[in-house]
Amino acid sequence: MPLPLFAFLAVAAGVATAFAGGNELRLSPRHALLTSTFFAFACYLGLLLVPASAYFYIFHGDWFLLYAFDMRLIPSAIALVGFMLLALLGVLGFSLGAGLARSQRTGTGGAAIGVCVLAAAAVAIALRDRLAMVGSYAQYRGGFGLEPYGGTLLQGTLAMAGYLALGLAFLLLKVRAASGRA
Repeated sequence: MPLPLFAFLAVAAGVATAFAGGNELRLSPRHALLTSTFFAFACYLGLLLVPASAYFYIFHGDWFLLYAFDMRLIPSAIALVGFMLLALLGVLGFSLGAGLARSQRTGTGGAAIGVCVLAAAAVAIALRDRLAMVGSYAQYRGGFGLEPYGGTLLQGTLAMAGYLALGLAFLLLKVRAASGRA
């Protein structure tokens, strides 16, 4: 999964979690970022989404960055800031979803999630040539030694996508159940 897909997933997951915890958000006078719904989402971000993106950056970095940058030249502090920005995108998605959930604008929230999913699909389709080949930045720029998508990258993609999907489903179900009791 390349970086843009993680960014859209973070926003969509934030909006979806806020809607799943809509009862708590509507009933609580606290700021949305101080609710138990946000705490659960922050755990998802910190324990699944950001580490999964770090996996791709560490083991398949040039592909993860869509060959836009040579990852060997990126200082680790800049990469750390990038992962923090990814988490911040999730927080912004949650804040957007919380505002929509509190005002009971479910159609707009569903549209926001749909836009994120469509944007992620558009990125994957538009950049399928880059995603179909695996190698280093130099190999991609030079047009040599690239291998077709598969092997350990495919296994990692399937595993991480599975963990993220199961984790998000569990998060949404638990938040929804807890919010129903509120």
